[in-house]
Amino acid sequence: MTIDSALPAKPQRVSLSQQAQHYLRGLMDAGTYRPGDQLPSQAELADQLGISRLTLREALLALEQDGRIVLRHGIGTFVASGDARRLESGLERLESIMELAARQGLQAHCQGLVVGEEPAQEAEASALEVTPGTTLTTVRRVISVDGVPVAYMVDTAPSSILAAADVGECFQGSVLDLIRGRANGHTERAVAAITAVNAGDELGELLQVRPDQPLLVLEETLFGSGGTPLDYSRNYFIPEFFRFHVVRR
Repeated sequence: MTIDSALPAKPQRVSLSQQAQHYLRGLMDAGTYRPGDQLPSQAELADQLGISRLTLREALLALEQDGRIVLRHGIGTFVASGDARRLESGLERLESIMELAARQGLQAHCQGLVVGEEPAQEAEASALEVTPGTTLTTVRRVISVDGVPVAYMVDTAPSSILAAADVGECFQGSVLDLIRGRANGHTERAVAAITAVNAGDELGELLQVRPDQPLLVLEETLFGSGGTPLDYSRNYFIPEFFRFHVVRR
């Protein structure tokens, strides 16, 4: 199949890359490829459409930016899950990702759990109001929904608030909930900032995405009664799977 036979006729001003996007969108809209399906390899798709791999790559990158597909580094290209696995929450609501998933009827699990004690770096020391080098408990893990990695989370807390022993080897819960329990539920507020970064090699491998995949970063400090910092977290979300909103009054 060549570009002339596979793709509908378009005015000359429409590039081959745009025609490929239109054709692939049509296949997904028609259900030929459903949410979660893996597309043929780029070599196969380029051959089917009669276009170069570079042109196909441009089309796929555009579809990825629109949230229609997910390019998983070293694995392949998949049709985006759409709203089926998207977690939606208001940022004014203080709840864990586990609570959020359960509230929406989804199964969330921790993978690759790493718990340890580490000296506070500058950012952690500032957020938790401790001296740099102070030993802190750190909890790192990948969060998956229905078996698909959607976020990477790093929580850091003073050992007096959360000890490494408090987090079991088979931990499948929420650090927020653990800290709430130890603080007798007395969490006052959380201050958060959202930025965007590229995944890079390490996070790309953990989340099974390309190194240049954009991620949303939620950097948050949790405070207890009296304004005492209880936890500092850095949470990396794959945008496809999350929709955050803010209520302004």
